[in-house]
Amino acid sequence: MSCRNLTPWALALCLCVSPAVFGGDQVWTIESRLDWIENTRTTTDVLIEDDQARSQSVESRFTSKVKGFDQKRSVGSITFKQTTAWDNWREVDNVGLDEMRDALIFLPVKEGEYYMLGRHAKYQRRRVRNPDGTRGGFENTGLTDEEHEAMGGYHAWRSTDMKTWTHGGRVSTFLDGAWMTTAEYADGKFYLYYDRPNDQDPHLWVDDDLMDGKLGVNHGRALNDPSDGSDAAVLRDEDGGFNIIYENWDYNNARTHAWDAPVAGLAKSPDGLPPFVIQDHWVVDERTTPTGEIGTFTHVSSETPLEYEIHTPEQNAYGDWTAIKVGDQYYLFCDYDPVGGHIKVGRFTSDSLESKFEFVGSFGDGHPDPSVGFAAGQFYLIQQRGDVDFVSPGPWVDGVQARVGVDTSGNGKVDQWSKWSTVKEKYALKPGFARVVDTTPASLNVSSLPTGYGFAFEYRTRGVADQSVTVAMESVELTFE
Repeated sequence: MSCRNLTPWALALCLCVSPAVFGGDQVWTIESRLDWIENTRTTTDVLIEDDQARSQSVESRFTSKVKGFDQKRSVGSITFKQTTAWDNWREVDNVGLDEMRDALIFLPVKEGEYYMLGRHAKYQRRRVRNPDGTRGGFENTGLTDEEHEAMGGYHAWRSTDMKTWTHGGRVSTFLDGAWMTTAEYADGKFYLYYDRPNDQDPHLWVDDDLMDGKLGVNHGRALNDPSDGSDAAVLRDEDGGFNIIYENWDYNNARTHAWDAPVAGLAKSPDGLPPFVIQDHWVVDERTTPTGEIGTFTHVSSETPLEYEIHTPEQNAYGDWTAIKVGDQYYLFCDYDPVGGHIKVGRFTSDSLESKFEFVGSFGDGHPDPSVGFAAGQFYLIQQRGDVDFVSPGPWVDGVQARVGVDTSGNGKVDQWSKWSTVKEKYALKPGFARVVDTTPASLNVSSLPTGYGFAFEYRTRGVADQSVTVAMESVELTFE
């Protein structure tokens, strides 16, 4: 609608209409495949696919068409969003110490206060193999049974820089805590969750000092899981509530799939203490077709065989969960045991814990038992295998520069561009939370540009050291006044 060449009465009516009506939208958003196609002027090594603009090489470029308005407008900002697949992880040497053993738990509490939980090599009894390959007894390490029970559980180490670690002491016994799976933090207290027995129901220690070598308070079983399987993740969300993501062994032979499963459930507690209440939906469900037949397998923790529903074709399996929230997006990392392949790290994501998570990829090689967290300006994924871990700058893939152009004359062509500027998301651990990371959007303020009848934007990508993945842009949004 234009307010030009109108009668005085019509002009007055027109001026009462909001700018969004007579001058075009206040926000220009590109987020679907059709949006990208309709607003593309030129591209270099960029493919429009699945609602994204995907760079096909490290160096690429996208130029939009000019979006025109009937009256002059001023532009405020431009904001970019990339895919949530988060595939820019790279391998690094072991972050912890050689004395840290078993499935390590990484717990960043605040900037400069980071914890690693694991068994201590000094207090472990190594099991020997029988001549036929079966597991035998423990070789003599000089530890008495009493010493092993007292010191053979999990211990804590603290770091201020993710490089130098100081041993604090034990945080559990062997019987109650040798199979610790995850930890959380709230209001000065540490919530340490462990399986008892291994691969079964989560139990809980609550401690107020991980470095004093003294045990906290044991709260017993946190979740009564009727499905067998556990190896849970725990995430304390921004509402203060605790969420357990746990394995469910009802639908596959976990014994032949690295003790993992195609299904994961969700349980909630308002304060992290028992009881956690199982929810009525799966957060992960990668099952194939049920056959109606029942199979069994054995586990050392059960005196009777465990039953499961047989499915076809054979199913991938996932487990040993770890969770983190980045901005409004939830991520699950896990053991990923693909049919016919080798175990590695798997990734799932969702914008809600009430929805099914989407599998978005994998990386690494070997049994990970991962633990994820944010510390010292980057994300860490700590593995059970003691030789390598992984780091990432975040879901955002670096190397993006952008600029905005303005058509000041109304001829549909850009007369002036802003300068090329680096654009990226920024991350910071949310105060008071261990597994929630705040996100600053990837935005540029371009309000210094003159008013105009039309606007366009460009972005280009460049190579970044230690980064092998390419950019997949999911949306672009410009705001106007």
